[in-house]
Amino acid sequence: MTTFYFVRHGKTELNLGLRFQGGDIDSPLLPIGIEQAIQAGRYLSNRSFDVVAVSTQKRAMDTANYILKENNFLDGLTVQYHDSLREIKFGKREGVEINHMDEQTAHLRQRPDLYDPTTFGGETIDSLVSRSTQTIEKLSKDYPDGNVLIIAHGVLLITLINSLIGKEKAKWREGGPLANTSITILENENNQERFTIRSFNDVSYQSTSEEA
Repeated sequence: MTTFYFVRHGKTELNLGLRFQGGDIDSPLLPIGIEQAIQAGRYLSNRSFDVVAVSTQKRAMDTANYILKENNFLDGLTVQYHDSLREIKFGKREGVEINHMDEQTAHLRQRPDLYDPTTFGGETIDSLVSRSTQTIEKLSKDYPDGNVLIIAHGVLLITLINSLIGKEKAKWREGGPLANTSITILENENNQERFTIRSFNDVSYQSTSEEA
């Protein structure tokens, strides 16, 4: 059985500013975001991972570094970096303040099956889930009895997780948004198509919790 630990990156400047932060933009972790990552690392410090798969965006890589600095089982650990784990791309909306009255923004948050980013050159939900799922399936195949740590992004993770546990596309954003550095644990037996959820959006370890 492969056990996946999905962790969202720490809180960033663009999170604080309520701006679109997708796959083609980055912003630094805030002090609270660094502290969140350190606390997540301490919580997972006695968990031995076979592989860590990280988005190639700096906010995710920085979060990974803070988490792994606290881990007690670094000898021989494999760390991989995947473009396929980058956040959904928002096209011309990257860095723009989020307008919650916008129809497509509402669809993205509540009805992803209706989301159409064509007018602003964004990435579709199908593309996002397809590319990230391929990476998860390969990791499940490569580490059939392993513990796998995934460090990535809010929209990617909530849609991916809901897809993996078998929810229909209209419900891929259920339970979101995930809290920064929240931990969700899924299990996959014998590389089967359907995953089982063991823990969801856990921030119980945080002494200070903020949503973004």
